[in-house]
Amino acid sequence: MISVQIPDNFVPERAYIVDTLLSKFLGLDYKLTRRNDVLNYEIILENGRSLVFRDQFFLNLDDKPGGMAGYLDVRMIPTKTVFLKNKFTPLRDIPVIFGSEEMHIGRDSIICGIDIFASAFFMLARWEEYANKKRDIHDRFPAHESLAYKQDFLHRVVVNEYVEMLWSMLSYLKCAQGRKIKKFKTFVTHDVDAPFLHAMKTPFIAIKQLGGDLIKRKDLNALKNFNSWLKTSYGHTEIDPYNTFDCIMDIDEKFGLQGSFFFMTDCKQPQFDGDYNIRHKLVRKLMARIHRRGHDIGLHSSYGSFDDQRQIKRELDILKAVCLEEGVDQKLWMNRQHFLRWDTPATSTNLDNAGMDYDLTLSYADISGFRCGVCNEFPLFDILARKTLNLRERPLLVMECTVIDDRYMGLGSGFKACSYIKTVKDTCRRFNGDFVVLWHNTRFIDPRERQLYSLIMEA
Repeated sequence: MISVQIPDNFVPERAYIVDTLLSKFLGLDYKLTRRNDVLNYEIILENGRSLVFRDQFFLNLDDKPGGMAGYLDVRMIPTKTVFLKNKFTPLRDIPVIFGSEEMHIGRDSIICGIDIFASAFFMLARWEEYANKKRDIHDRFPAHESLAYKQDFLHRVVVNEYVEMLWSMLSYLKCAQGRKIKKFKTFVTHDVDAPFLHAMKTPFIAIKQLGGDLIKRKDLNALKNFNSWLKTSYGHTEIDPYNTFDCIMDIDEKFGLQGSFFFMTDCKQPQFDGDYNIRHKLVRKLMARIHRRGHDIGLHSSYGSFDDQRQIKRELDILKAVCLEEGVDQKLWMNRQHFLRWDTPATSTNLDNAGMDYDLTLSYADISGFRCGVCNEFPLFDILARKTLNLRERPLLVMECTVIDDRYMGLGSGFKACSYIKTVKDTCRRFNGDFVVLWHNTRFIDPRERQLYSLIMEA
């Protein structure tokens, strides 16, 4: 068994990142020892050969037992990232968040100045989002405030690159264990902000909207929309423009993919949340149909739930109750926050306490990329409670509106968008990662966007 020795401070943080890289990503067996006479990360293989990573972050920081860790300050975020190359880097160079270019390679040992453990912890724990209080109008940490964006490596899976460098070094030293074999996977997800445009409107709302469209907005489609409401109210929901679910599942199944559909359960803010009731017979019927076709149901937590533990628990309980009544039997439960709102570490801790198994939120709304620097699922870490959570993150990598819409990247629904998304997918494939895509049911109406989705899945 591999022996890993770490300094005797910031033990929860060190233990988390060592286990994530060595066990979760590489699948290696190891024994961790904390020692007060060790100044670096020391990995000793079964054959006695050693690999040392210089501690370039935690060693000289204040470790307050039971309290807030001393590194959670905006001044601790690096202002400059260097890019180094050595014989073990998987690509032309590697972004170094913490560390130096020191490298000593012998037959029986390697000493590396790149602190891959602190650097990977920086990306996965998302502590820069706690330290940096800058937010957008929806109280979200924006991509352009991140170190990865400022230093031009948001498009790179830097944590995966650290893992590959680590494995290359272990292989050079003749590690007796084999690594975990991972396969590239595509995860297609669909947030249901509005399952129907017309079908769930009451007569009062439909007539009121008709009057507003005709008198105030001079909308020439007013009568057409009212006629659609009449037909859907008599059960012809197949003509509702937002009811694209069979089309979505047809495409997903064509490419052998199992989709995940995220429903809202307790909408508190109509101006932001979906305007529907999950207990409505049409929604229940839809969820049952999705389940019968072999796809998954998840929770799309409401706009205001991201920092509200009771609300997240309530919304998950409602989802489980409705699923039970409709015969939707699932062992694992997934979540995505509405508007991708996220508060580190409150959101992850609240989801964990509620009993959620997976989250698929962590992407930036304004710029697509690798927010966590990784394309594999990983356990989340509470930087305040200083503990590893049971909740696992499967980072979102592409949301259609982020790439397409003018308010964000503005690449449209043609060649530019297709080329960009395929590049992200190719990066995931290169590292045998998980390509996680979000495409709303309301974005299957435009034939160009529907075709773009199909091209991406086919690639």
